[in-house]
Amino acid sequence: MADLEEYQMEEIDDDPILLDEVDPFEGSLRWNISISSLMLEDEGTHDMIPTYSYKSSSYKSSESCAKFPGHIKQEDIKIEDVVRQYALCFLPAKSICRFKTVSKEWLKWIDSPFFSHKQTNHFKHVSGLFCQFPGESPSFISFNPVAYGVSSPTLRFLPEPIDVRTSCNGLLGCQSRLGDNAYYICNPVTKEWRVVPKPTLYHGPETAIALAFEPDALKFGAQYELVCAVTLPDRAALLFEIYSSRTNSWRVCTAMCWELDALPLNGDGFYIRGFVFWETQSGAVLGFDLKEEVYGILSLPPSSNPTGALTELRGELCYLLPHKEDDAWSIEVYGNMDMSLRRVIPLHSEVLGHLVDGQCRALAFVNDDTMIIALGMQLIAYHVRAHKMERISDARTDGFVKYLPYVNSLAPVGPFMRDTALYP
Repeated sequence: MADLEEYQMEEIDDDPILLDEVDPFEGSLRWNISISSLMLEDEGTHDMIPTYSYKSSSYKSSESCAKFPGHIKQEDIKIEDVVRQYALCFLPAKSICRFKTVSKEWLKWIDSPFFSHKQTNHFKHVSGLFCQFPGESPSFISFNPVAYGVSSPTLRFLPEPIDVRTSCNGLLGCQSRLGDNAYYICNPVTKEWRVVPKPTLYHGPETAIALAFEPDALKFGAQYELVCAVTLPDRAALLFEIYSSRTNSWRVCTAMCWELDALPLNGDGFYIRGFVFWETQSGAVLGFDLKEEVYGILSLPPSSNPTGALTELRGELCYLLPHKEDDAWSIEVYGNMDMSLRRVIPLHSEVLGHLVDGQCRALAFVNDDTMIIALGMQLIAYHVRAHKMERISDARTDGFVKYLPYVNSLAPVGPFMRDTALYP
């Protein structure tokens, strides 16, 4: 079994969420994984808070900053040009599409590949959840229906019925329910999609996948990977087969996982900073390094159960576990390489109200300070800093329900097929 060692996480104060002024996870993190060990080396420096001096001669008052530089004539630039060039890229895709009607110039700019690339790199706010019940079409639950949305939440622009299986930075990984169960990569905003070539290995129903897409300002084309942990039919082992959009082909990694703790996998995984993670049914986490193409095993806390969830918090892997004592709910947050308890976030009963009596299921941590939980028959966004609860939607409890965080992005799919209908 791959051992996990030498990972140290920054100590956190008693506040439920880190202070805004200091981000202890900021810096360069590089994982070095081998078949026998998985080590996280922290190259950043987190205990130094930068200070700023405004006594420099280069400092300008807010009044002078509001003025155009002397060599630029104010009549040469219009406010709509500034908004179009520098502000639009920070908006979600649904809001941006409304601006296509401003003028032909705005339409041309918004439809350009350069703008799509720019918006993908600037807007990374989790905007909602793609939700799917077994045997039904997918749907989209928006955190703010006015700002975030997709034109076809059921993904009917794809050529056949699909299941949404993985999401990453605005792109979805789907699989057909028919025929050879082909994989699709799509963007539900632009309705661009690509069918993935048939893999080399046989991908049975127990195959777990994860989409890895990291927008890069220096890489203009769409570059993403579909990572599949494939169970061999004749032996208790996993192989990793990876599809690359750069080559439009599959490759089978040489690493073979024989760890009993890795089998079977408990559904699909997700991507963080060069790594893919899957939860296993034996109470462990299988981690795979995309760069080195090797794996490692983490142990989940002994109290882990189906109501808990692996998620990302400030770029790091953590595990959320609901806990009820008397009439009070709390969420235990586990981290570090030994998945030790890092903090407990109380869900204040005066905020939850009558929902305190319902069953609680953790789903994800999004946008640094918001936990998404299913409490009773309600889907709740719990804002930890403000101790406020926001009802998102009704929650169904019949059967297994998949919720995938989604970013309302114009992320390109690459050489694609496209639905002829325009996004309204």
